[in-house]
Amino acid sequence: MNTKRLYIATIVSICLILVVSMFAVIPKADAATTNLKVTANALNIRSMPNTSSKVLLSVKKNTTVTKLSKSGNWYQVKYKNVKGWASAKYLKTVTPTVSTASLTSKIVTSKTDNLNIRQTNSAASKSLGKLNKGKTATYIQQKNGWVKIKTASITGWVNATYVTISNKNSTASKPKITNAKENLYFVVNANSLSVRSEPSSSSKKLDYVYKNESLQISRIASNGWVEVTYQTGKKGWVSGKYGTQKVKEPTTSSITVVVPEETTYYYVTERTGLTMRDNYSASAESLGQDVPFETKVQILKQASNGWIYVSYNDVEGWINGSTYYGFASTADISFTASVPSKTQYFVMKSSTLNVRSLPTTAAPSLGKVSKGNFFKVLRVSNNNWVEVQYNSKQKGWISANTTSSKITTKKPTTTVSDSVKGSLAGIKIVIDPGHGRQDSGASGNGVVEKTLNLKAAKAIQTAIENVDGTVYMTRTTDNQFLTLDERAGYAKQKGANAFISVHHNSGPSSATGYESYYSTSARVSSAKFAEAIHEGIKDAIKEEYPSYSDRKLKKVDYYVVRYNSVVSVLLELGFVSNSSDAKLVNSDHYRETVAEGVVNGLLAYYGRD
Repeated sequence: MNTKRLYIATIVSICLILVVSMFAVIPKADAATTNLKVTANALNIRSMPNTSSKVLLSVKKNTTVTKLSKSGNWYQVKYKNVKGWASAKYLKTVTPTVSTASLTSKIVTSKTDNLNIRQTNSAASKSLGKLNKGKTATYIQQKNGWVKIKTASITGWVNATYVTISNKNSTASKPKITNAKENLYFVVNANSLSVRSEPSSSSKKLDYVYKNESLQISRIASNGWVEVTYQTGKKGWVSGKYGTQKVKEPTTSSITVVVPEETTYYYVTERTGLTMRDNYSASAESLGQDVPFETKVQILKQASNGWIYVSYNDVEGWINGSTYYGFASTADISFTASVPSKTQYFVMKSSTLNVRSLPTTAAPSLGKVSKGNFFKVLRVSNNNWVEVQYNSKQKGWISANTTSSKITTKKPTTTVSDSVKGSLAGIKIVIDPGHGRQDSGASGNGVVEKTLNLKAAKAIQTAIENVDGTVYMTRTTDNQFLTLDERAGYAKQKGANAFISVHHNSGPSSATGYESYYSTSARVSSAKFAEAIHEGIKDAIKEEYPSYSDRKLKKVDYYVVRYNSVVSVLLELGFVSNSSDAKLVNSDHYRETVAEGVVNGLLAYYGRD
């Protein structure tokens, strides 16, 4: 009996030893499977976790295999239908990827064609592809004015200025829009009605229209909104429930009356003053009140025939707002003037200056005076302008704030010269508004350089054309773009005489002022040309902005001036990174001042002054 029990116990012990030995050889399975990538040029998969075992197959570099388990420095893996062992030092764990689309509920829509998708969030980085207007992509993240997106084939960054971001699951449906019938007009019934950018009360407000205004309808939305022309060349949407639609324009009056978009003043330069009337017509009844010479009145309403509604001396009425009798300006101009105690003479020493209807650069120019002209001083203003008898019939004001002139009590030895009205007839100038389309340039304090450049360039274009010069623009909208090569070669293409590139600067928030550049390595010498333009701008700015910093004319080999075929200059008109500069350079007054300076410089350079 004892012998039998001993035999059974021995058999059981042997079995337990065999089982334990078996588990010592079989590795412990991992809790989860993982994908591994082969890092060797070729990796053997073997029958056991050692180099002496049989090779089942060999896999190439970058092949992905599935991890089943681990034993020491070996992984048990599966590749296709084969299971085996491979050395762990030649396998790298593949980080699982998560679909971006599953992580975001937003989409990005391009507002422009050919929007660059860049490698990093920088305009200087490599373009990976384009996103056209209306096309969408998956939103990933937003950083420093850039949006990271994913299309079907590209992941990269786009400038946030040119896209809209919306929710994928947005169910808001847009109203159906159809074209209106011809001669369909909308007559406003409300006292004032908002004009908006889209047919929705939540869209951007563009302006107001007022009771009884008759506005042509161009399109109608299914939600009751109508698109109207509310100013020349401007369209917007108004709610149809606040007006009446009529076929053919109402014939009650062909003259429309509007309220100015912003506070605007009218300055009377007619020496006899202007009579106030009870309607916008010279035949209307006089109210017995005149608005005197050199008086400032706020424009309360404007009629389309040029008459303006104002208040003066507690009387409200209409006066003729023609530029023949004065000028309108958003600038709040005030001045005092006195007759000098001794006879004085204003003498032009150099350059060219404007003669204006009032002592400010906001006033229209009556003509120009230049070197050799001199006049008896009639009055001196508190901002250091002098009134002179500009010609036999007309008086005008000239700034005495520049180095171009002097005031003396010594009477000139010759008679007063007639003023010279310069002309650039026959001179062709290329104006290059820097940047454009996808290249916005610098930005800050609510302004974007490409837009500022275009506005300043157009002001210069107008000023040159006003003295009969010819202007070629490298771009006329913010959606156009030329490469540096194309810009530099534009003057040769057009047969132009000179090239002016217009820019705005960026730097530390304390940086301020304007400056100009020319190249010493250019094909032609531009030193004298650039100096004439810079001096013209400096004198013009000093008239109205005597404290604004002149950062001087500098020699720098910027591409568009270095590789130009004609005399050229690059202008930096102020810093968008400085809040005060940004406000200044974004004003029409400043742009017009710069434009006059450019013209004066051109007149001096070409001997037309």
